[in-house]
Amino acid sequence: MFVKRHRVTTDPRLRSLIQKAVRRGYTDVVEAASHRLYEYGDRTWLRSRAVVITFEECWPLAKHLSLEPGLESKLRVLQKVAQTTKQKDAAGLGSLAYAFSEGERGVLEFVPDVRAVEIVAEAVSQPKAFFDWIQARCQSAEALHIVDIAQRYLPAATWGWDKACIIAGAFLAATCTIPDCRHNSVTDGVFPYWVALDKHTPQGKAALRQVAQENGISYRQLMWSSFYYESAKVNAMEESPWWSAEKAWRLANAGIGITGAEELWNTYRNRVSEQLKSDAQHLQVLIETANLVQPRLV
Repeated sequence: MFVKRHRVTTDPRLRSLIQKAVRRGYTDVVEAASHRLYEYGDRTWLRSRAVVITFEECWPLAKHLSLEPGLESKLRVLQKVAQTTKQKDAAGLGSLAYAFSEGERGVLEFVPDVRAVEIVAEAVSQPKAFFDWIQARCQSAEALHIVDIAQRYLPAATWGWDKACIIAGAFLAATCTIPDCRHNSVTDGVFPYWVALDKHTPQGKAALRQVAQENGISYRQLMWSSFYYESAKVNAMEESPWWSAEKAWRLANAGIGITGAEELWNTYRNRVSEQLKSDAQHLQVLIETANLVQPRLV
């Protein structure tokens, strides 16, 4: 059991780290980062984010989430997501639908199904009507449970794109065959802590800006290249056409495209990591000492 803490603070590094560790399959880092966030009093964010990460990284595993409000059950599922191949179609469809709801009509040139984007986009502003409609289309208890989980935790999602991702997971559960995802986790090697210091952290933003400025390249293009070719890297992925579509649209919208983005990141990756070396070492120490002062999660 966790010991309750009253002091509440946030650490963008840890918030970013936990999702990067889940993506790459480092269960030990996921556990340590979870304990640190809990220790800092960031419990509400951790509980809601565990649900969002599940839908974003492997939406079929949302079937393991509980309707009960407790934190520890959510973190056990997060460990399961880390140990599994990723299925990112809810993240892709949700991101595209949210962009469409914000007026980005160009996404329709990249999507596998225009109607799906329109439905999820409309559901962002009318979730009750959506869930009334989608529940009647569930063909299995498994699909209905995922839809119920999505409806239960949708209000806890902070950002519009997080809400769209959860809604997308419900849509996919009710309208598609729920795919099986294979066990696949990292068992050795040190986690590359610098990758957690990306566009979601002050340190990462500063490093990307500095490298872009020093080399006369677009910060926006470097930022999105670093995201898709480093931050979003996973241990293994099942076929995820909606995620592929989102990636293609986003990079085209940034004016660089898939091939250009990969080449750009390969050119400047080492320079960015070198800028972040000291900060990454500090983060690593914070994580590697976590288990010395915190009980194990499971």
